[in-house]
Amino acid sequence: MSRIKTRELVMIQLYQMDIHNDYKFYPSVEKTIATKIHDGREIKYAMQIFKEFTQNKDIIDKLIIDFSENWNIDRIAKVDLAIIRLSITEMLFSKSVPESISINEAINLSKKFSDEDSYKFINGLLGKIVRSQQ
Repeated sequence: MSRIKTRELVMIQLYQMDIHNDYKFYPSVEKTIATKIHDGREIKYAMQIFKEFTQNKDIIDKLIIDFSENWNIDRIAKVDLAIIRLSITEMLFSKSVPESISINEAINLSKKFSDEDSYKFINGLLGKIVRSQQ
């Protein structure tokens, strides 16, 4: 399975976490992912993202709040929020994914799963966050 498909599955799981307002890492998440991903490296990558997100959700959400001018995090579409959280988690905690790749993949996910203009908001927000980290 490709990294693109793995990101889609991770984004969907992050979306479900938000829908249920439950951000704990459960072993069942790994079981679910493992049934859909048959590449050990991709399973490891997905689990790393989940663990990093659940351990650092407050830091990640603070960045979103700080850099999404005039937007309350509760007003951001849940799909967009899942995409943004995935990308920030990759950028901050996954040394194997360049920031530019993570942002590009976030834009592609938003074009596939969100409304037609969401990618502009996501691109702008992630760009601000990257610039602030340099």
